[in-house]
Amino acid sequence: MSPRRHFLSPIVLTVVIVLAAAHSSSAQQLTLTPYKASGTYGVGEKVGWTANLPPGSAPTGDYTYTIKKNNQDVIKTGNLDLATGRATIEVTLDEPAMIYVRISTPGGSRPGSSGSIAVGAAVAPEKLLPSVPRPADFDSFWDSKIRMLKAIPENAVLTSSDSGTPDVEYATIRMDHINGTHVYGQLAKPGHVGKFPALVIFQWASPPYPLQKKWVTDRAAEGWLTLNIEPHDVLPDQPPPYYSSLPQELKNYQSIGRDDRDKNYFLQMYLADYRAVDYLASRPDWDGKTLVVMGTSMGGQQSLCVAGLNPKITHVIVNEPAGCDSNGPLHGRAAGYPNWPSNNPKIMETALYFDVVNFASRIKATALVAMGFVDTTAPPVGIWTAFNQIKGLKEAVPMVDSPHNNLASPAQQRPYTSRSAGWLNTLVHGQEINPSMELTGSSAVGSGGQVTAADQPAPRTDRNSQIAHIHLLEKARKGGIDIYFEGDSITRRWGTSDEQYKDFLANWRQNFFGWNAADFGWGGDTTQNILWRLNNGELDNVNPKIIVVLAGTNNVGNRSPEITDPRVADITRGIKAILDICRQKAPRATIVLIGITPRNDNMAVMPIINSVNDNIAKFADGNTIRYLNFNDRLADKGGKLLNGMTNRDGLHLDVKGYQVWADALKPIFTELLGPPGHSRIYLPELKEYRRSAHLPHLPRRSLSDLYRQKGIHLFPARSRDPLRSR
Repeated sequence: MSPRRHFLSPIVLTVVIVLAAAHSSSAQQLTLTPYKASGTYGVGEKVGWTANLPPGSAPTGDYTYTIKKNNQDVIKTGNLDLATGRATIEVTLDEPAMIYVRISTPGGSRPGSSGSIAVGAAVAPEKLLPSVPRPADFDSFWDSKIRMLKAIPENAVLTSSDSGTPDVEYATIRMDHINGTHVYGQLAKPGHVGKFPALVIFQWASPPYPLQKKWVTDRAAEGWLTLNIEPHDVLPDQPPPYYSSLPQELKNYQSIGRDDRDKNYFLQMYLADYRAVDYLASRPDWDGKTLVVMGTSMGGQQSLCVAGLNPKITHVIVNEPAGCDSNGPLHGRAAGYPNWPSNNPKIMETALYFDVVNFASRIKATALVAMGFVDTTAPPVGIWTAFNQIKGLKEAVPMVDSPHNNLASPAQQRPYTSRSAGWLNTLVHGQEINPSMELTGSSAVGSGGQVTAADQPAPRTDRNSQIAHIHLLEKARKGGIDIYFEGDSITRRWGTSDEQYKDFLANWRQNFFGWNAADFGWGGDTTQNILWRLNNGELDNVNPKIIVVLAGTNNVGNRSPEITDPRVADITRGIKAILDICRQKAPRATIVLIGITPRNDNMAVMPIINSVNDNIAKFADGNTIRYLNFNDRLADKGGKLLNGMTNRDGLHLDVKGYQVWADALKPIFTELLGPPGHSRIYLPELKEYRRSAHLPHLPRRSLSDLYRQKGIHLFPARSRDPLRSR
């Protein structure tokens, strides 16, 4: 492909501040452009915004601003001097924190009014730690409550009714619960017989309200076995007068038992969530593999807490979860909903048993967590703190200009709505989730929230990846490998025996049968993770003749680029480090370096991919390192993927895309190794070999003679692929 030049336009946050002008009915626009479009900075780095008025206009009043650290402590105030039409707001912090800025005009200083606007930023958010330690008896407290719950039979009662959606079954549900209460909700599932992935939806905070049928039927139409429960002991499908006549105490439920952990309202709520998960997991129409919990605000709070309690949950998807870092106000951090008073020591002590942060370290499920940088209902400092405590695979979705979801525009919430839709679509089709491992542009986030540059090895600590590493070591030690494929899920899916990728494996065998090719890709890996695996034995003494490397897409992620995006240089260094370790471990191998393939989950990242590819192409010498970029056969000139090249996520190759890759590789393989040989065939592959080699239909004895003439040796079945999805 010919080199391309790319021009990145800055991401601009534009707000309209309505000024009180006596003789003007027009609105004046103030444009705020962050110094870094990601909104994320390092400790000691200057954080700032440039404010501009439209050309030719003059300020019609004073613009004042207030800067708060962690949405609580005021650290700076000032006036914007817009006499020239331009001004800046700047601050520097020497510690991890969130920054919240409120800009006001005379007559419009009230937060939320048309005369004020908020912007936000993060300073090393991956390093934020809990305000206070977890209670020593936290685990034993919740273990005892779960035992109490399980002693009560659920006695589920389903009442079917018309779903209003073709091929979808619907029912309301009631289950028995602690203290004589009940769990109410609604259930929907596809109308045909089968086993389905499960989804539990938890609700946001409010005085009790009815559940909308479409919340579950729409998901069921997509293929989910879906349960949506009320957070309260109220019927889910009643007319408005039913809810308006409920006791006032229930409408102010967050105050119930807030100074007594055994009577706290969230105790019954979290246990109801646990019961809902257990119920879905017990149904015979659950597929036994995928169980997702999701919610927004208090629904996100419930999702994270129950994921810390119930190990049956496989994935968590949450938007701006409430209830994080409840004791934050005692340590310079705003806490937000449930807004428990921080001046009452007993309430603060009780709150720790219901704080999302203290459940997060128990979460083993793969998690997607979104936070709004200007959210005052669920402040982002607490959400980042909870996110950092999650030890499993996880992905943060920063929404730089978003307030809480009920106050935000669709555009402000789009990072979450787009990414969560992608996760759900991937999961409902039985595919694996590969969280974007980048956080602050070019850095990878492993478990524990630690950030590592792209050229530094970093291990995966989730159990599946640890098991995979053990089996890949075993695979490497067996030897007999001439072509060694290294990469992430795009590579792995091609050569795995997972049932959902059987068409990919058939394509792999069709193209590479007889070349002794082995697949060492692993889903979700960044360059850091690949480096760690290579540094820890997966290429030791393998001595392949060819190494094929495709890496970097998980470092790119799907976050829109900055004006000068650090990911380009960082990923380039990461890929160079992979080449260096491959050369060190296999000095005689020819390395075939593949350009990062297009991704359309966010077209805005294509310039980053193209720039990285331009850089890594320079590593090739045409001899020991070959560079191969076939993106012009996968996508058009603008990077838009051609039909059929990837699956629905716009990232992972489909059979058609893999064939493009194979067609580009085979001439190189033939040049270096000669045509594929067939000296070793495993019995289960014999039928496929006969078909691909166009052998005649002969009696078994005649075929055996033919095999011997061709120098073919038959072996028993391969051992079961140890890297199937778990």
